[in-house]
Amino acid sequence: MKKILPPKLPLNLPEADFEAVLDYEDPVLEHVLIQDCTIHLDSLRNVEFKNMIFKNVFFEQFSVPNAYFKDVLFDHCQCINAQIDESALKRVEFRQCRMNGISFGDSFLEDVQFNQSMLDLSGFAYAKHKNVRFTSCQMKESDFYENKLKNIQFDECDMSGIRFSNTSLNGVDLRTSTFEKIVVNTQDIKGAIVNREQALGFMQLLGLVVED
Repeated sequence: MKKILPPKLPLNLPEADFEAVLDYEDPVLEHVLIQDCTIHLDSLRNVEFKNMIFKNVFFEQFSVPNAYFKDVLFDHCQCINAQIDESALKRVEFRQCRMNGISFGDSFLEDVQFNQSMLDLSGFAYAKHKNVRFTSCQMKESDFYENKLKNIQFDECDMSGIRFSNTSLNGVDLRTSTFEKIVVNTQDIKGAIVNREQALGFMQLLGLVVED
């Protein structure tokens, strides 16, 4: 698997007050540390976040359609039901975040890492992934409808009820993750890398009866 690049961040970022440094008329925020605060962003379009860290931030509302994220770390943040649709993310890491119900619909994710985060009921409809890793994440009933996956990794994730409708799993390694149920078209299973127990489950999905 190709190495996934982490965010490129300066060693010492100056801490700033979010409301004081964000210009809503020209919403570009960069080279700052935002921490220990509550943020409300409702339908702010075309915002750019670059070379910055959000740490211990509670996003009371986080709707940023057509946003751009580059070299950004979200560390111990809460952004439940956030809407990051039609956006681009490059070298972004979500570390121990609560992100249940978050939507990345029709977005492009490149060199993005989700580490030890809660992603139940998250939505990635029509998203494109290039060099993306989910590590020790809970992502029950998440939806990857009509996704393009290139070098995507799921390491030790809880994927029960996850949906990959119209999404090819060719080359995707699921062996270390768990799922009681998975929704995927039979033609899209081809090429998926699974363990023996998972293979039996997929055989049942195909309507096969396994007997010794």
